Amino acid sequence: MLNTEQLASAVAYNKKQAGVLWKITDLPAELQAARSADTAAFALAVGSAQEAKGLPADGKLGPNTLAAILGKADTAAPAASTVPVGDWAAALISVCEAEAAKKVREVGKNAGPDVEKYQKCVGLAKGSPWCAAFVSWCVMTSRGLTKAPKWCSGSAVSLFQVASRSKTCVKVTPADADYKSKVKAGWVWSRAQDDASAAAARKGAWCQGHTGVVVKVDDVGFHTIEGNTNAAGSREGDGVYFKTHKWADAAIIGKTVGWFDPASV
Repeated sequence: MLNTEQLASAVAYNKKQAGVLWKITDLPAELQAARSADTAAFALAVGSAQEAKGLPADGKLGPNTLAAILGKADTAAPAASTVPVGDWAAALISVCEAEAAKKVREVGKNAGPDVEKYQKCVGLAKGSPWCAAFVSWCVMTSRGLTKAPKWCSGSAVSLFQVASRSKTCVKVTPADADYKSKVKAGWVWSRAQDDASAAAARKGAWCQGHTGVVVKVDDVGFHTIEGNTNAAGSREGDGVYFKTHKWADAAIIGKTVGWFDPASV
């Protein structure tokens, strides 16, 4: 049972996350029964759900709890990462997994309630391509921020370039020696339209591209969760999907601008 101080903290936290990380109408019936997220009843219901899932019962509906309550995505989702994941990376992956588990899909072209919340966090208008906005929203949400960090962008390649300008940024490109062993789960991946554009983008040129969050790395390749894609891997798809990119796929590696650790920026 939560004490008075814990309950007050949980109520404040849930009020902040409502409409940002989740909507109460999208939650299980036992949580919707509380009717409002900024109540003690809701926090206690979250605590009960946490206990049922074997999680610490703090009454706060954060990324880890949300993922556990909603369940994982279908069997196409990759297994747990074979690479050690830090706290910030784990939080980012949990947020991405929660969105993927919802099977977010567009309602209209580059539109829909979830799509528009991604676009809004970086100032994009409804109808704009949103893969980078998805990454930015997930980073923002995983850190409990009310707005995206300054390096975040609505442009996939600009997102990589701006982050890379930071002196603290940890990044890898396919031009680096032994790059496969350096890419980590919880990192952001960006690709360009073709090999030549990717090579130019690594030097600071702008081009159109695509981006996603790495959630697993293994001998096969790097596994991501991406927005504005589809089963074919388009940069103008219809939703949030799990994707696998093989190290052996010369085309995808050639178009890769690079990967970077958002926790280092």
